[in-house]
Amino acid sequence: MPPLEMASRVGSLEGAPDPFDYYDQLGRRARDDLVSILPDDWSFEGKRMLDFGCGAGRTLRHFAPEAGQGEFWGCDIHAGSVEWMAANLTPPFHVFQNDEAPPLDQPDGFFDLIWCVSVFTHLTDTWSAWMLELRRVLAPDGLLIVTFMGEGMSEMIVGQPWDEERVGMQVLRLGQSWDLGGPMVLHSPWWIKEHWGRPFDVLEIRPDGFAVDPPIGQGSVLLRNNGKPITQEELERVDPGDPRELRALQHNLATMADEVTSLRRTSDWLEAQLAERDRAHEQHEQAHADVVGSTSWRVTKPLRDAKRRVDERRGRDA
Repeated sequence: MPPLEMASRVGSLEGAPDPFDYYDQLGRRARDDLVSILPDDWSFEGKRMLDFGCGAGRTLRHFAPEAGQGEFWGCDIHAGSVEWMAANLTPPFHVFQNDEAPPLDQPDGFFDLIWCVSVFTHLTDTWSAWMLELRRVLAPDGLLIVTFMGEGMSEMIVGQPWDEERVGMQVLRLGQSWDLGGPMVLHSPWWIKEHWGRPFDVLEIRPDGFAVDPPIGQGSVLLRNNGKPITQEELERVDPGDPRELRALQHNLATMADEVTSLRRTSDWLEAQLAERDRAHEQHEQAHADVVGSTSWRVTKPLRDAKRRVDERRGRDA
């Protein structure tokens, strides 16, 4: 098991009676759900798999029994997690560090299966570049499994009831530090079909229940490389004839405006607290200066000096 702090990077373990047992359960459930969404005739034999955003191997480690049948790779942007995996889980797995933006070092068509657990749930500006890069390193007809935050996460993340028509791709907490979980991104199934369905065939969408029981939380989608030429601009393109796209954009703007307003209120409160602290400090400094400059302070200085010498002598005698 990785150190607790590292294990918590891919999902908080705070409050769990046995954090490492919970960590193990989450990895096992993710592994089982990934396998369950694969086609019935899927086999790992002779294939290459990639856990994109593997952390310290929470999910990947549960594929150890299959590692004798095919090659299992993992990558992550966090150097510490990759170094820990290289020292503790290699072999049977292969591991490398990737940058925050493409490309990967692997050649075209290198992998037969790629999965991304809780990755596109945080990608804001680079999602389309990574979608096309993962397709590049997928074999023709290769499979991609992506988890997403949808209906099961709306109340928890946004505090709003789910409305698929207005979500689309909804970005929240833009610019938030990765130490605090990074940005949050919700996806509607219709948006996934419309945009991710351009470079891939959408084989199955499960709207929620990934790796959790009861069935709430992230959803998952199974995609197959369709090989059709497509650019990043074409992948991002908004269909002006689809009213859901306009509604989703309007909802996104309204949500971001609410976040800006909330941040401004917090900033104003902090500035007021700092100003109050500065005033109190200035008052304290002035009071100290008044005391030090007073006649009584000067008159009693010989007494203070005598007391200091007595205290020093007692300290030496002790």
